[in-house]
Amino acid sequence: MIMVAPRTTLRYLRKYEQYLNTFPRNQRSIYFEKLIAQTFAGILNLPFYSSNNDDVNVRHRVTWCGSDIEPSAAPPGPDAIARAYEFQILIEPTLKTGSNQWSQEFAASIRHGQDYVNQYGLTPTEVYVTLVAPKLHIDTLRSIRQQPRPQLNVIPIEVSSLIDILGTSIMAFSMRHLELRKLFNQICDCVNFSSSIPKFRESLSDTISRWQEDVLKLERNAFIGVKSYEVMRKIGRGHIGTSEILDKLQRHPLVTQYLKIIDERILPAHIQESLIQQSLASQLGKTLEGEELFCPVSRVDYKSRQEKLIRVVEGRSAWIT
Repeated sequence: MIMVAPRTTLRYLRKYEQYLNTFPRNQRSIYFEKLIAQTFAGILNLPFYSSNNDDVNVRHRVTWCGSDIEPSAAPPGPDAIARAYEFQILIEPTLKTGSNQWSQEFAASIRHGQDYVNQYGLTPTEVYVTLVAPKLHIDTLRSIRQQPRPQLNVIPIEVSSLIDILGTSIMAFSMRHLELRKLFNQICDCVNFSSSIPKFRESLSDTISRWQEDVLKLERNAFIGVKSYEVMRKIGRGHIGTSEILDKLQRHPLVTQYLKIIDERILPAHIQESLIQQSLASQLGKTLEGEELFCPVSRVDYKSRQEKLIRVVEGRSAWIT
């Protein structure tokens, strides 16, 4: 298993044409499949495998069905499978953007989804078929809308939207899989109420923006706490005031981007609350001016406490009876 950092995947995805041009022309669709599979691994924070090193003992994972040994496309069936918590995603990337996107890719994706549901005895609500393309064609959108009921959950996603989703997951580093499932269900609504590609894109953009805001607001304390901790470790002193931390955060590009999405300002009270709630720092008292002073906890201390919490959640703790 070779993991690619989500930020690296995001960088490739943002310039996917440039990235694919580094490979022989006849292999570009193969590496597009693999890149999109890695994108879902980054979104879901799951281990990534290819067909030649897949580990069936890892229940929750993303598997690209192509091979790394001699670069080859996936055999008949889905190009990749994401086994998330409580649902699964069949990943069907294509570089086709014309009418052959519908004629060659849509029908195959539906067939793969139906076969997968039948093979594993699943219900259609447990499986999402994601059709990922640089640009969605109107025939594909119409076909998804016209599926007979009950239908498979077919989720059309353009690369630009996938970039926003991965970027959100990177900022919200503890995003639950449930949040992605919520977004997929909302995308189904976008499809049902969009009669044209421009309307679909407008509806999807609004939906993703609202979803980003909701996800990041849930993560605000964790995000501010971790970024404040990073600032403290970088400063390197044993006592640091909230005003100094605030000054650094206000000039941090990722923090600026995060706050812009949730439409909030960061205040000293947010820093204090986040550091305490996340147990990332100890309060040392106040300065003569009444400013709170903090000392960052050691990484070893923080890690050991988090590992203890994990043991408790998993029922491996002596405190569980």
